[in-house]
Amino acid sequence: MRTEFSTEPATPAEIPGRIARVVEALREAETKAGRSMGETRLQLAVKYQPVEKIRAALDYGARFMGHNIIQQLEDIEPQLRDVQPHWTHVIGHVQSNKAGKALAFANCIETLDSLKLARRLDRLQGERIAAGEASAPFEVYLQVNSSGADSQFGLEPGRAKELAYQVSELGNLKIGGLMTIGAHTDDVSEIAASFACTRDLRDSLAADIPTCTELSMGMTHDLEIAVAEGSTIVRVGTAVFGPRPAA
Repeated sequence: MRTEFSTEPATPAEIPGRIARVVEALREAETKAGRSMGETRLQLAVKYQPVEKIRAALDYGARFMGHNIIQQLEDIEPQLRDVQPHWTHVIGHVQSNKAGKALAFANCIETLDSLKLARRLDRLQGERIAAGEASAPFEVYLQVNSSGADSQFGLEPGRAKELAYQVSELGNLKIGGLMTIGAHTDDVSEIAASFACTRDLRDSLAADIPTCTELSMGMTHDLEIAVAEGSTIVRVGTAVFGPRPAA
């Protein structure tokens, strides 16, 4: 059974309670799946959210964010420099001309889906290391289009392994895991199958790429299914903030 969350817009004062409800649902899902409590982390999907709502969530203790829009990442992140520690991932498609900004303002890009982008990120991160702006390889996840949806970015599962091995040879990038969006359907078995496909791919890659451990999959509407299939990160926006504001 899926947890029902409020769909009303949340005020900053209501956000801590909303986060607590999502975390409770995650822990219940872990228990039901026979997993250890705390294996799945909550990532706040903050697309178009105002900084006062993001800050309310961070002040409560949810220090892990996901940004879809690089411009918003660039605008918001400098306003949160006093909130330490916190971690920011890019969870939207990255255009080549935005790659440098993503490296500068985020801790990880979850949406790598081409060798061309990987090579650009590798080169730019190498320049950042040489300039003293970074000291280690940048973490990336490969985005897998596990449902085969034409509307989604990401690699076909059969092509993901090839790219993973190519990226693993780039000295300034580190593969931390895989990311996927579940099948867009009400059929629970289809959603579960798209998540299971990504988990199996992660498991097969981890044998040769030990850093490939994370599974970023599941959102407000399918987080319980994702947890049951092994997700380590769920990307939740609506259940915490309410409907996404217009751009």
